Amino acid sequence: MPGFAVKRKGGRTEPKYLCTNCGLLLCEPKQTPCGHRYCQSCVEELTRSGGGRCRARDCGENVRPQDVYPDKAIEREILSIQVLCTNVEDGCKWEGVVRHLTAHLSECDFEKISCVNVGQGCKAVICRKNLANHLQSDCEYRPVTCQWCKETTPHKEHKAHRQTCPAAPVQCDWCDKKGLTRAQLQEHQQPETGDCPNMKIACTFEHMGCKERMEKRQLAEHLKKSVQNHLNMTKTYIVHFYSNFEQHRQQEVESRENMRMLLPRVEKNIKDVDAKIAEVESKLSSEQPSGAASSGGNKTLENRIEQERAKVEELRRKIAAWETRVGTFEGIVAVLNREIEKCSSQMEAYERQRRQDREIIETLERKVRSLERIIALKDVALAEQDLRIQTLELTSYDGVLTWKIADFTRKRHDGITGKTASFYSPCFFTSRTGYKMCARIYLNGDGMGKGTHVSLFFVVMRGHYDGLLRWPFRQKVSFMLVDQNNRENVTDAFRPDPTSSSFQRPTSDMNIASGCPLFVPLSQLDSSSHGYVKDDTLFLKIIVDTSDL
Repeated sequence: MPGFAVKRKGGRTEPKYLCTNCGLLLCEPKQTPCGHRYCQSCVEELTRSGGGRCRARDCGENVRPQDVYPDKAIEREILSIQVLCTNVEDGCKWEGVVRHLTAHLSECDFEKISCVNVGQGCKAVICRKNLANHLQSDCEYRPVTCQWCKETTPHKEHKAHRQTCPAAPVQCDWCDKKGLTRAQLQEHQQPETGDCPNMKIACTFEHMGCKERMEKRQLAEHLKKSVQNHLNMTKTYIVHFYSNFEQHRQQEVESRENMRMLLPRVEKNIKDVDAKIAEVESKLSSEQPSGAASSGGNKTLENRIEQERAKVEELRRKIAAWETRVGTFEGIVAVLNREIEKCSSQMEAYERQRRQDREIIETLERKVRSLERIIALKDVALAEQDLRIQTLELTSYDGVLTWKIADFTRKRHDGITGKTASFYSPCFFTSRTGYKMCARIYLNGDGMGKGTHVSLFFVVMRGHYDGLLRWPFRQKVSFMLVDQNNRENVTDAFRPDPTSSSFQRPTSDMNIASGCPLFVPLSQLDSSSHGYVKDDTLFLKIIVDTSDL
């Protein structure tokens, strides 16, 4: 971590206790061969690429990682220095030695900490002493128990839950009945089994297929608005009815034809039976019965005659019944024929109306499609203009780019998941006719900084005035991560390598990016003592030295 940003009790801190790089009270002090002292994190930054120049004034000696060693003597002296709490400006009265500062900050009432509901989505950072009040009344993610169903939900979702809670008390809008829960209200207004006296009624076209239900006073308006739908339903119903009727009529016709074919055969059978009866009667009348044998034979014959006569009568009754049924069916067929003709005329009228409505709808659809095409072209033109205006607003011509990265949390998550590993800044220029440049950032690191650091690179782009400029590009480039609390900015700089293809005159839209793969550790972004990310926004500055242009 960088040095301690504290105030020393009783006066200014001696220079030997201050970091040569960050200017703060040394933390884990290290000493270079040239005798200058750095914080642990500052010396790591200095030697990140295998070696760097000492940043002390009038020094510039090369510093290698293996030549740096811990300065335990200075560390013991620093740990014994009397200091004030880093939150003294917020009202903390603590005084003590540096050795106890970390332990104090872990329980300081004025220390800024994250809400305990950060896992639920709360991003609030507040003083430790205000945490209880925040959790009790201010936190949108504090758990709240429903008074009706006892379910626990976050406070920001509790209002929506109250509007849908099945145990919440409600009143029937139809009959004003009170004392119902929302679940009981659904049963109370259930169309088939509900007991609401002001139940909504069904549409008069329900038998045609309309499922709408409404209050009685709304029926006329519903019928007026649903004419086309009801016509389509009626057409479907009539077509279905006509197909069933044709099938039934065909069956009746076949049955009638069968009866007509059967009647002549029955009549012939009756005539044959009558002839046989007459023949038997004539034989009986011509013969004289003699003796007991003749008497028994006559009785047997009479029994057979009676049976034949009963069969004949039964056949006559059936014939009479069939004739009655045939007459009834003929009447039904006549009525159905008239109904079919009436339905056919109605269907023709409905079909004419449907064709007219379809022509109107097609005309309107063509107009809508034409308007949509015009609107789409307008939208494209507006988007192009917006892009041009935004580019002009963000472009600078003095070699300094202030890059605002909003929605930082989502973009960092995209970098971690690989969805969007990197993205480019707006372009900027050293002058109106100067070099065209931009920056490229990897929020989850690139190369040897992947997963541990933010990587920041400089990109030379092809411009309109490249033919007038000096190549290769030789200007010093500085990177700065801005601390929005105005405490400690993170800076780094480099001079271009003239032999690198990254700084030659571009032959495509932009050259290969070059810069700092280990610009700043990811852990440092989340530091509570700095404001590198504030309101989910991060600011970077890219400064190109234009003094010799």
